Amino acid sequence: MISHVVKILVLLSAFLLSTSILAQRKQKLADKDTYEWVYDIECYGGTAKNGFKIVKVWSYSKEKGVATAQAKKNAVHGIIFKGYAGEGRGCRASRPLMNREMTEDEYKDFFKDFFLDDGDFNRFVTYATDYKGIADVQKLVKNKKDKKDKFYQYKIGVIVSVASDDLRKHLEKEGVINSLAKGF
Repeated sequence: MISHVVKILVLLSAFLLSTSILAQRKQKLADKDTYEWVYDIECYGGTAKNGFKIVKVWSYSKEKGVATAQAKKNAVHGIIFKGYAGEGRGCRASRPLMNREMTEDEYKDFFKDFFLDDGDFNRFVTYATDYKGIADVQKLVKNKKDKKDKFYQYKIGVIVSVASDDLRKHLEKEGVINSLAKGF
């Protein structure tokens, strides 16, 4: 009887450990995709509430779920470090709040914590109200000579709303930017 209980406990422990390792691997993939900061950001419309920006973020990953989950991080990162052009849809160009090259090393620890999955970035971003799943999914392929095209990653477009004024105020309060260096 005891040996059966021990076997069950060992099997259960092995299952839980393998599940945990798989979850950690997926999280590392998501973090790797995120911290390389490979995405595109564009204005989605000039009709956002005052103090907010509605943007469409194109995230790239080999897994659809990773690209979709990282869209909110990418949107906040884009408002802080990239900005976007104001082409079409009644949009005006938006300059970034900060210069990434200037702050990458100086505030590395701050932004590492800020962009954790449960980090403060979440306070400033939500999916847009008309978001009903993934906005756009594209499969990207590499063209191989004399062979079929080979899939290498997804490009996922998600529409989000960023509380840009509150984000700027938070970065000012934390001493990351000063109130005179407004990127808007």
